[in-house]
Amino acid sequence: MKILSLKLTNFKGIRSFQISPEGADVSILGDNGTGKTTVFDAFTWLFSGKNSLGAADFEIKTLDENGNTIPGLDHEVEGVFGLDGKTFALRRAYHEVWTKQRGSATKQFSGHSTDYFTDGVPVKKNEYEARIASIIDEQTFRLLTDPRYFNEALPWEKRREILINVSGDVSD
Repeated sequence: MKILSLKLTNFKGIRSFQISPEGADVSILGDNGTGKTTVFDAFTWLFSGKNSLGAADFEIKTLDENGNTIPGLDHEVEGVFGLDGKTFALRRAYHEVWTKQRGSATKQFSGHSTDYFTDGVPVKKNEYEARIASIIDEQTFRLLTDPRYFNEALPWEKRREILINVSGDVSD
């Protein structure tokens, strides 16, 4: 799989960012606190709904200069990828839900919603997850994207099984 483009909108500390490597190798370099991990978190969130550490419960909302959440923003990551000569797009959008109660003049915050899109078409969460599962399973994704996952998250039996699958069994 090759990344053709990746676009972030209001994701964590990044208001707007787009990179279009068109399948070429890319290095993202910068000082601490400049957004390198945020770009990687966006990529992993697009595929798994989790950040680069594997946590599903992490803050993706954009903060103002005082550290307060900026209300009313949509938070979105969109990627275009190439796989086996075909192109496909994934998009995950997280937004606030505001409802107006009958008889009330103002809307009140009532929660969050996540919308899913494949190739620009809205789909249900299970359809989105099935599309991703057809590309790569979650464990393989974590093995390829998280250098600590193999040593720190997997039990020794699973690590042994993976190593034997890769290298073959060792005879006496």
